[in-house]
Amino acid sequence: MPSNQWVSVDVGGTEIKYAVFTDNGNLIYNDKRKTPSGAANIRIPEAVAAIIQDMLERYGPMEGVGISTAGVVDTESGEIIFAGGTIPEYKGTNLKRTVEERFGLRTTVANDVNAAAVGEWWRGAAAGADDFFCMTLGTGIGGALFCGGRLVTGAHYRAGEIGHSLYDKDSGTTYEQRASTSALLKRAARELPDFDGSGFTLFEQAKAGNAPYLAVIDRWTEEIARGIAGIIVVSDPALIVIGGGVSEQGDYLLDKIKLQVSGFLPPGFSQTELTVAKLGNKAALYGAIYPYFKKETER
Repeated sequence: MPSNQWVSVDVGGTEIKYAVFTDNGNLIYNDKRKTPSGAANIRIPEAVAAIIQDMLERYGPMEGVGISTAGVVDTESGEIIFAGGTIPEYKGTNLKRTVEERFGLRTTVANDVNAAAVGEWWRGAAAGADDFFCMTLGTGIGGALFCGGRLVTGAHYRAGEIGHSLYDKDSGTTYEQRASTSALLKRAARELPDFDGSGFTLFEQAKAGNAPYLAVIDRWTEEIARGIAGIIVVSDPALIVIGGGVSEQGDYLLDKIKLQVSGFLPPGFSQTELTVAKLGNKAALYGAIYPYFKKETER
């Protein structure tokens, strides 16, 4: 049994992922559960507490808990100070207080994409990069900005929240409502009569050259590219890391996005490299636990 252990929990709109890390920063166990629907301010804290209790019973004493979560997080208090439509009734939830009062364990809470960016910088695709942007495509869209080797949180903890950008007043939609993976699946359901609801099927059919499926993917990657072009213009990162479940599509997705991005920028303007997250869906789990290992990378 390792001498020191930590629990990491990543709360998303669809799933809650969780893991146990040892004192050398290695992940030794991970799993996931469905995010409970409704009354998020009550049911999500209950679900997180149940996960921690399970890990304590299975692995024994823990040194602390790291939580990453959807929503804008006040990292000092641990409170969710803004939540979009992906998790209704979530604003005001305080997972830090819930866990510390119940278990007496030191707890840190961070926005999930900020945590994913930290994870990729610590152990993933952005290792060694001082200026990069991390973007996650999932139920919603999140972003996080690193400048000079430091995470930029902003005056109100909202820096990098690209999902809420590019609001279109005619349709009443934000960037994430048009370019997230949930938006992709909704588009496919509307436009493809034989679509079975599976993202895997959607991509496999597109790769096989099925024209209607390919058209849906192309229109979706065009929406993604529109936001990425804005990131490049505003922050000029050396690297943009694309995470979330869709990052499993690898070069197929990257090649399409790169082609589309070039159409939103003047020729030769961008010098930014695009890549997919090395840690995949585990990036935020690594980032959430990073505060306990911070001394490893301080310079």
